Amino acid sequence: MLLLIISLMLQIGEFPKSRAELSNYTQTSTYSDVINFIDQVVKLSPIASVTMFGKSYEGRDLPLVILSDPKISSPEDKRVSDKIIILIIGNIHAGEVEGKEAILHIIRKFHLDENLKKLLDDAVVLTVPILNADGNEKISKSNRAHQNGPEGGVGVRENSQGLDLNRDFTKLETPEVRSLIINVINRWLPHIVIDCHTTNGSYHGYVLTYATGLNPNSNSKVTNFVREELFPEITKRMWENYGYRIYYYGNFIDPLDPSKGWITFDHRPRFGTNYIGLINRIAILSEAYAYADFRTRIDATEKFIEEILRFAVKNRKKIMNLIKEADEISVSGEVDSLGIRFQVKEFDRLEKIYGYRLIEYVDTLTGEKKRRVNEKIEVFETKNFGEFKIVEKRLVPLAYVFSTEFKNVADKLLEHGISVERVKNKFRAIAEVFIIDSVKYSERKFQGHNEARLFGHYEDVEIEIDSGYYYVSVRQPKLNLIFYLLEPESDDGFVNWNFFDEFLGREIEDKRKVIFPVYKIKQMEVLK
Repeated sequence: MLLLIISLMLQIGEFPKSRAELSNYTQTSTYSDVINFIDQVVKLSPIASVTMFGKSYEGRDLPLVILSDPKISSPEDKRVSDKIIILIIGNIHAGEVEGKEAILHIIRKFHLDENLKKLLDDAVVLTVPILNADGNEKISKSNRAHQNGPEGGVGVRENSQGLDLNRDFTKLETPEVRSLIINVINRWLPHIVIDCHTTNGSYHGYVLTYATGLNPNSNSKVTNFVREELFPEITKRMWENYGYRIYYYGNFIDPLDPSKGWITFDHRPRFGTNYIGLINRIAILSEAYAYADFRTRIDATEKFIEEILRFAVKNRKKIMNLIKEADEISVSGEVDSLGIRFQVKEFDRLEKIYGYRLIEYVDTLTGEKKRRVNEKIEVFETKNFGEFKIVEKRLVPLAYVFSTEFKNVADKLLEHGISVERVKNKFRAIAEVFIIDSVKYSERKFQGHNEARLFGHYEDVEIEIDSGYYYVSVRQPKLNLIFYLLEPESDDGFVNWNFFDEFLGREIEDKRKVIFPVYKIKQMEVLK
């Protein structure tokens, strides 16, 4: 009955619409628009609840809308246990607003479309429409002026700290991403995470592009399932049902010569989807095409999310079993090594990729060399450099151990949902220790950091570990993340983000032989 009432309210114009809809797609929603939209839906809804999972840097509440049938508000609810959990994130970059609007439309559509609502028999859908709430309020027509609307402008990429939220998933310095990890990812343990973006200006023939986690340390069965089953099915459905052509995210290596290949972005877990892949979950990046019109970008994003939801429920048991198996492998001790250096590699087949040629010409007035896009779409049979491979590995230990001097490291691990214990009884161990030969810092700051890289070698030594030391067993579901954060040579771990700088500055100049203070335990014997 309530669904019928809501449906009737929409027909008479009382059900909330997004600012994008109300403005005929010339404007995007403000923070207050989003909150008001959510409040109006939740007041009437038998299936939607809202909680604030954190605050932005400027103190704005960050909403998490939970769609479930029957309505729930907590992951501890027993009715969650056998359902697939899907998290959808919008506006991590507040200039890329299509996800924000699409998520609002989907929240509403769950109340109007019986087929969509029926998915909630087997799923819980979590939505974060506006992660970068502060950046969203800096709407200006000058932001992302290259893209095709909205005319009224959009927000900015960074949060109010000046940090890119989608580069913060390992260091967790922003309140927005830290709250997302602690209060949403770690609490709800979603099986699938969809992160909505918009391209930055590359020209191609797709209304939307996608990717999954790109780090090869991720569970290969989960990654292969996404690439071999989920993406092909969704690509087919988007074309057959809506006439939307979609493909793997990337850019032509040489826009003047597309035959040189198509290349993806980055493997490091500072990017949200790579982080999600590293913790044994299905990660999906959605990138609406900046040169499609605003209405189309929202609609394509909305349809893409809907098709993923349908696929997820249809394949619920298989997905949940894959993830359960991946977690079991992580805690089993079967993984003996993981990668520390990676290299992009091409798919094992040539791909037919739709795109436009860029034409170089000389401006007759200024004499400058310029480029323009050929308006005719073409199909290029070329390589897709869309994956990464491991080129250098290191041993996975029994545990990582470090002293109480590095409480900042222990605290950050806990924020990531990683178990950290204190040594109760002194023990003797054979450990791999990293001997530091040199440290190199990036010349330019990134995210406020001069990123660090250590050079050196490992030696096996016998050591005694005192009671009180921090002890991090690797037999945890987040084994791959633990390794990435604590390895001294990691390209996106705590060394890279300067967690050990005070130690390095103090020790390297004073000593001929400097041992990195996180020990990799290989064998241990408790001392009485």
